[in-house]
Amino acid sequence: MARTANSATAAATVTAPQTDAEGRILILPKRNVQTFEVRIVGQTPLITHRFGEDAIAEIEKAQQGGARDKKPPRNPEREFEQAQYVLTRDASNKPIAWGFPAAGIKLAMTIAGQREAGEKRTELMGRISIPAEMLRIQTPTPPKMRTDRVRLSGMSGVTSLAYRPEFDPWEMIVPIRFNANSIMLDQVINILDHAGFSVGIGDWRVDKKGVHGQFEVDYDSIRQIS
Repeated sequence: MARTANSATAAATVTAPQTDAEGRILILPKRNVQTFEVRIVGQTPLITHRFGEDAIAEIEKAQQGGARDKKPPRNPEREFEQAQYVLTRDASNKPIAWGFPAAGIKLAMTIAGQREAGEKRTELMGRISIPAEMLRIQTPTPPKMRTDRVRLSGMSGVTSLAYRPEFDPWEMIVPIRFNANSIMLDQVINILDHAGFSVGIGDWRVDKKGVHGQFEVDYDSIRQIS
């Protein structure tokens, strides 16, 4: 009899509904994770700016206490290539496919959700996921080199030049995962579309007082993949 009573007590403890500090019952439904793909089409040129190997090596040397060497003359072509996210090269080591960090699109979506719908960015970060590190930039032509005047950060505010790749035209296929119990597909796609208009991606985007990196959602391309 004692065993039966103990078993019943244990079962009741496990199955009893949980409550919050105010005694309200907490109901948490099972996750309903869905993954869709959607095509975005660039409306203004996309400028990428990868942190190149030369810049990384210079920082590593400074942090390791190495002596500062006189900087060599700048090599615009090398800076231009190192600013590209190269995915594939041909037999001669020439870039033939390029990418863009998926995190940049997710950031644009969370900014747009906060700005246009009053959503908390931290909550959107947890609700929406892009299951990729790099998204392929689909473009019929290689990027061209831009030469832009930029103001360096810091107290000095020195004016310099930046040599960066520009893609035009461009488009991407974006995979998006989300919990359908907490946000609907229509909301996710609308947030992405607003991100393309009011935030943008890449350098000199709309959110950074620029005009680049804007895109539109191709609503006819939406398809579920899992």
